[in-house]
Amino acid sequence: MSTKAELEEAIGEAVEVLTGAYAPESTREDLAGAVGKALNVLELEDDSEPICDEDEEYPDEALVGD
Repeated sequence: MSTKAELEEAIGEAVEVLTGAYAPESTREDLAGAVGKALNVLELEDDSEPICDEDEEYPDEALVGD
């Protein structure tokens, strides 16, 4: 179980990653990568697999709403 300080640090880091990607010139790939990094930051257990592989390709269909 994570401590409150660890959770606050992880949330702060995830917000920093997402804020850094939030720019008019960001591409879908940039934004998808930032979301993946933020999700990985929020996954606090060191022995788990990352939620998102940073090298993974994101098809356009996965980024478009229904």
